[in-house]
Amino acid sequence: MRVPVTDLVGHPGETRPFAAAASRDAFGQDPWGPADEAIVDPIRLDLHLDSVVEGILVRGRIDVELVLPCARCLEPQGTDRTLEVAELFLDPTKREDDTDEDPGYELVDDRTAIDLSTLVRDAVVIDLPTRILCREDCQGLCPVCGTDRNTRDCGHGEESEPDARWAKLAELDLPRDQT
Repeated sequence: MRVPVTDLVGHPGETRPFAAAASRDAFGQDPWGPADEAIVDPIRLDLHLDSVVEGILVRGRIDVELVLPCARCLEPQGTDRTLEVAELFLDPTKREDDTDEDPGYELVDDRTAIDLSTLVRDAVVIDLPTRILCREDCQGLCPVCGTDRNTRDCGHGEESEPDARWAKLAELDLPRDQT
């Protein structure tokens, strides 16, 4: 998603708001990784574009709705995320030639625009929850038959046969901690 900034480039101190609601396709075709199927359109942006000597400072909020599977029962769960962002898009003419640093975000199209695609993708993917539960007392799936234990009792109970791959560990005679 390219945003024109010709009114801001070279005018330090100038600022303007930028608000948009767009589908994930508006942020390019690069993969979203684990968020690829989880994002519910639209992604909402509420940003401020500030002109600074080095380029354009983008700061504000990204709101996104995700649908992810419960970590125990795999039922889809919706979650709303509000992400705070602040990134500097450098003016390439202000960059020193002898620096070996990663250029990061830069002004594009001959310093007339910024591309928010990578910023939005990075913010969403970094903030993905590692584990989401439908509820704290979710009983999950039965390891024997795969039944959702939240909806019905399959009769297999909590006790199950130990995994044969770990059976040799039960034979270990380890010293007990005496503290």
